[in-house]
Amino acid sequence: MVGRAVPILRADWERLAQDRVSHWWRACEQALGKPLGPEPSVELSTRLRTTAGLAMPARRHIKLSFHMFRHEGLERFDSTIAHEVAHVACDLHHRRPCHHDHRWQRLMRQLGLPAERCHDYDSVKRKPGTELVCPGCTRRVRLGPIQWKRFTLAQARFQCTACNTELGRSAVDPMVTGSSKQAEYSSLHAATQRALQLWNTWIDRAAGL
Repeated sequence: MVGRAVPILRADWERLAQDRVSHWWRACEQALGKPLGPEPSVELSTRLRTTAGLAMPARRHIKLSFHMFRHEGLERFDSTIAHEVAHVACDLHHRRPCHHDHRWQRLMRQLGLPAERCHDYDSVKRKPGTELVCPGCTRRVRLGPIQWKRFTLAQARFQCTACNTELGRSAVDPMVTGSSKQAEYSSLHAATQRALQLWNTWIDRAAGL
């Protein structure tokens, strides 16, 4: 990533993304010791707001959040691409979904990257009301966006892992839900200020290349 001009337009990000996909795809082939066929295509999506990237191995396709990379910068842009490329490569190599299991973790270590399950980015907009309070032991239980959607639509039931108490509607924490708007605005303001600082730094850096 050293020596590149900073991408400004979406088309610039897309060209850089495909270039980095090619790089990490070749690295995965070398780590796994065999060719994996055509490299994945990549798409920068403005609709992804709660995740930085999404891998679709069966389609050899990767979606990346354009919103987050405008805020987070080149280093995290590259690490997320490597994370998603490793998912595609690992699933195709083992011919089964590997998710974040030991096989995917081993591949990430071979690439010289941390085998972290999630992207911890400040610009991720968490959906409100995803924290429940167990009525049995008062333990707080965090639900992901998809789990929360299934919970609110009564499509799935969840239990506290500590005491096995079923989490019903009464488990929704009103403090979390009620303060979500304020937290969202605060997070957006902080992300905007961070984005301005990053862009100023990158523009200065690019001007000196």
